[in-house]
Amino acid sequence: MIGMQCPGTAYDRPMVRSLPATLPSEVRVDRAARRAAGVVKWTRYDADVLPAWVAEHDFGQPPAVRERLRYLVEASAHGYHDAAEPMVEAFCRWVSRRHDWSPEAGLVRPTTNVVQGVWASVQAFTRPDQKIVLSDPVYYPFQNLGPTTGREVARWNLVHDDSGWHYDLDALQALLEGDPSIGLLLLCNPQNPTGRVFDADQLTRIVELALEHDTTIVSDEIHYDLVHPGAEHVPTLIIPGASTCTIAVTSGIKTFAIGGVRCAVAVFGDERLRDRFDTVPEHLLTVPNRLGCEASIAAWDTGDAWVDELKAVLDANRHHLLERLGAELPDVGIHLPDATFLAWLDLSAFEPGDRPSTWLRAQAGVACEAGPKYGSGGEGHVRLNFGTTPEVLDEIIDRLVAGLGHD
Repeated sequence: MIGMQCPGTAYDRPMVRSLPATLPSEVRVDRAARRAAGVVKWTRYDADVLPAWVAEHDFGQPPAVRERLRYLVEASAHGYHDAAEPMVEAFCRWVSRRHDWSPEAGLVRPTTNVVQGVWASVQAFTRPDQKIVLSDPVYYPFQNLGPTTGREVARWNLVHDDSGWHYDLDALQALLEGDPSIGLLLLCNPQNPTGRVFDADQLTRIVELALEHDTTIVSDEIHYDLVHPGAEHVPTLIIPGASTCTIAVTSGIKTFAIGGVRCAVAVFGDERLRDRFDTVPEHLLTVPNRLGCEASIAAWDTGDAWVDELKAVLDANRHHLLERLGAELPDVGIHLPDATFLAWLDLSAFEPGDRPSTWLRAQAGVACEAGPKYGSGGEGHVRLNFGTTPEVLDEIIDRLVAGLGHD
């Protein structure tokens, strides 16, 4: 069976009973059970609405994750813990195997989530009179980064053409050269919501520009495990020179659908950056809870084959979505994402107004995320989660066709 052993690190991690090794391709979605369990993806809207909104897939976790959490609950192991260090070590093993990246455990800091790591980095690496750079359309909580930290925001927005969404590195150079008050560049790689992935040459140029202009890079790499064939995730910190100017923040929550147990890491390339991050008051950072650490350890230590199959299912889903929409709803704009289980749909041809997700829910009974909250470039768009079973995905597409395909 896949993933039935969870090796110990700092201390033993015994298991309880064997659970079935349900592979992603074998999952079937029991909607009533998910609603009864309070899974927010399935409870936010009425039962007659199909959810394709929040960025959480429907395939659950590898068996070792579920088994470890069950053991801890049955053992009433909910007190204080020392699981953060073993979690960091498991992360380092995972990225070494999966991404040819070998961070030092001593240069990794645990956080409760990626957003916390981003906000803490802004506090640690910029002054209030400095600007931060965002690239719209981008993960919508980042739109609050400036107002909540007192920093002004400069924009390096993605460019859209017939082949998809792209980064203009000449525009970044002009932005940094023209504004010496810029102190931090926030990357989202793989990019949410467009699914774009930076290649090594692009990252090399970004690092060169950051070094030339004394700009810190914070790279949100939370979708790093879910890059599709034809693209490759290049960790920003392996780029020459990046170690002196870059912080990477990531987590296993998107890969393993464990967002509810809150666990992430901030990764540094040298002690100077780590020590500066450590100036953020400890009570503002805290540490991940034990269930988050333990779930991450089990996932990272046992999840390789499970993730390989998950990626195969998601790859098939993205092609299926593109093919069906292209044939049956050609007025919906869509580009094949390089990564993630998210599709960035352009509904502008249907004139959905300034609340496209509300309009779509009324037209088709499908809940997606509203494009406008992702910033410039989100007008008329919605973000659709295709990280579900082929049966549910086909029902989502059927509803879109029925709701939008009439004259």
